[in-house]
Amino acid sequence: MSVRILGEFMQPLLGQSIVVDNRPGGLFQVGMQALGSAPPDGYTLIHLNTTMGAIQASYKRFDLLKQLTPVGVIGTTIAVLCLANNAPFKTLPEMAAWAKANPGRLTYGSLGPGSMEHLAMVTLLGRAGASGTNVPFKGGPDGALALAQGEIHAMPLPMPLVLQFKDKFRPAATLVEQRNPLLPDVPTAREQGLDIPPVQYWGGLAAPAGTPRASVEALEKALASAVNNPALRQRYMPLGLDPLSGDSQALTRMIEADLRWFGDAVRAANLNLS
Repeated sequence: MSVRILGEFMQPLLGQSIVVDNRPGGLFQVGMQALGSAPPDGYTLIHLNTTMGAIQASYKRFDLLKQLTPVGVIGTTIAVLCLANNAPFKTLPEMAAWAKANPGRLTYGSLGPGSMEHLAMVTLLGRAGASGTNVPFKGGPDGALALAQGEIHAMPLPMPLVLQFKDKFRPAATLVEQRNPLLPDVPTAREQGLDIPPVQYWGGLAAPAGTPRASVEALEKALASAVNNPALRQRYMPLGLDPLSGDSQALTRMIEADLRWFGDAVRAANLNLS
């Protein structure tokens, strides 16, 4: 989710300069620690994303709801199961049947053990009574490139990467409840006989735990105004991003819903990564 674009729209609403400070590493622990050491005054925020929930469920090294104060939702983009053009199958049902007949031979990309992509594939294959081999990548673009080059069979990818790599691999299923207008001919997993929890990438903002409600409300208002600005929507939509305005309670519900199915996936796969 493009935080830099969002910052351009929130800055005049708040009357404050917004600086985006990337803090990668440590399975999000570096960023979480930086936020935890900041005063709870509303001037330091963290960009939350779906993968952080997956990492929490898999590694149990932080707690998004206890350590943070959710501010609001930025937007979402769907996850699409994509298949290599040279894969020995062309559809989701064919992939499931092939993986079941060839245990462990299916290779699928993810952002590492316990990532959302990993848990989505574990769930998808588990529902089909099949298995595969997880191939980790440093980032989604690396995985998408490997898929385009036929180095792996499959990978769930966010819509922006699907659009970026158009025709380089085959979108086989949207992993949400409805088809997406950008891919109207791609059926959902449910339509193809595999019902799994909705898998989507979302973005949100959160402040340190203990941030006063008045500060959170001011941030909520600015965030909602920015997300609902038609000019921001025009910049997000070509990227495959769907701006979604939601307050702190909406973000809390999204985190809780994801943590439930992430936890189920971790237990079903008997993952022990913590």
